Amino acid sequence: MHKGLDVELRDAFGDPALLEEARRRGPLQTVPVFVEEDGRVLGDSMAITRYLDRAYPSAPTLWPEGREEAHGVFEVTSLVDAALTGLIDLGVRYHALHTADAWRDIAVEQARRAQQALDALGERLASLPRSTVASSGWSAPDMWVQTAVEWMEVLPRIAADVPFAAHVLSLGCSIPAPVARWADAHRGRDDVRALG
Repeated sequence: MHKGLDVELRDAFGDPALLEEARRRGPLQTVPVFVEEDGRVLGDSMAITRYLDRAYPSAPTLWPEGREEAHGVFEVTSLVDAALTGLIDLGVRYHALHTADAWRDIAVEQARRAQQALDALGERLASLPRSTVASSGWSAPDMWVQTAVEWMEVLPRIAADVPFAAHVLSLGCSIPAPVARWADAHRGRDDVRALG
């Protein structure tokens, strides 16, 4: 939506057949997966958004340019990635190891790091003199934050039916108030409503 491209969005998590197709198509076997009209496939959110900026340069940019803007947007993005990677690793990828003797100490430390990244994200967002991460307006780091919040907010609603959600919730991490307030201010955007 941000780039104004005509795309077909598919919810791979809502349909097991689509998830299997996404995993088959991309060598990373993760989602999201971006498939060009000519069949070329690209995985990883960062790679996809960077590619879209280069492949469609006349459309609005996802990643602001310039040294000062770059530092801020990549700082926010790295905080989101650090928090989510830690939670996903513990709650999904490595949860099968939860009966190992060392699990508790590792889980506590990784959850602490994830919460520390979320707290730092809250501090960063609260310090901004504007409603978006980049001074140029809504961009990829804003999308990163909003998506992380939406993901964390859905976990309690699906925990009874989706084991990984319950695993992630058991880690005790939470969305800091400044991050929640920031996300609430953007819920009316068309691209954010499309996440629902």
